[in-house]
Amino acid sequence: MNRSSIVITALGLASLVGCASETSEENIDVGADAAELSTSGDTYSAGTQLRVTAGLNLRKSASRQSDVLRVIPEGSRVTVWKTSGANAWVAVEQAGYKGYAHTDYLEKVGTGSGGGDDDGPAAGASGYSAARGSKLANLALRVNGRGSGGQCAKYVSNHVEDSGVRGWRRNDADPLHTYMANNPSYTQSVGFQQLSGRTTGIPKGSIVGWRRGQCGYSASYGHIEIAVDTTSSRACSDFCGNIKKTCGAPRVFQPIAL
Repeated sequence: MNRSSIVITALGLASLVGCASETSEENIDVGADAAELSTSGDTYSAGTQLRVTAGLNLRKSASRQSDVLRVIPEGSRVTVWKTSGANAWVAVEQAGYKGYAHTDYLEKVGTGSGGGDDDGPAAGASGYSAARGSKLANLALRVNGRGSGGQCAKYVSNHVEDSGVRGWRRNDADPLHTYMANNPSYTQSVGFQQLSGRTTGIPKGSIVGWRRGQCGYSASYGHIEIAVDTTSSRACSDFCGNIKKTCGAPRVFQPIAL
């Protein structure tokens, strides 16, 4: 292997490391279950309404090796047709198709990730703490000018804990904000409140969570960051950058009084 090939290979590997890296084209399946997946999940009873959080493969059986029946668009709602989900695959029906989808990319309707009357309060709604928002933003800005180290979740956790939060659950980026979305009592206990998904109207100091593979972020970890201005323009985690606007809405959690 010549020097140029080594450099290209190294760059290719680097693009797959960490929570804020680019996703290479060969790792993208037709739907969102191409990334590393959980092997267990919540159990949902028949009739439960779920929301799809990224374009998602509906498969013939509960396996990534099973045939894809269709790709369910992000934001769609599906109905559980039999009690399932403990093995991280849930039996769902959508547009007349019945199959299995992975619970990493499904959440209960009403948890607040995407538009509609059941998605929680609007930005700046009652409960937003401007004081906590400013404190979180200032802590996050400490990394301004630093390059990405692929440790966004670690740094966001550091910023949140340094702001005075106790009982914070450290995890990788996507599992962390997914847990916050699915457990509003925990989220409130650590001083946050989920808003509907958006790329504008993000209150300063809010946690912004991107799903696995979304916006070119890591297919294994996703990304998480803290909004640092009042114009929904910039956010910081282990580095500071522009909030992406053209590849779907992230999860947003505004700071509230502890």
